[in-house]
Amino acid sequence: MTPQMRTDANEMSNMDKVDVHPDVHRPTETDEEKILSDLYGEPDAEGTYQGEDV
Repeated sequence: MTPQMRTDANEMSNMDKVDVHPDVHRPTETDEEKILSDLYGEPDAEGTYQGEDV
């Protein structure tokens, strides 16, 4: 595992089995955007909810 990527070789070998759609971080349920906004504030320009610690 590398500290920069927090990814080990085993995890990388499974990347083709996960959802890598470019919009995977966007809300998909009707109320999800409101809940995420309540928890983390408004999303950034790319639509990612990051909270205050980032």
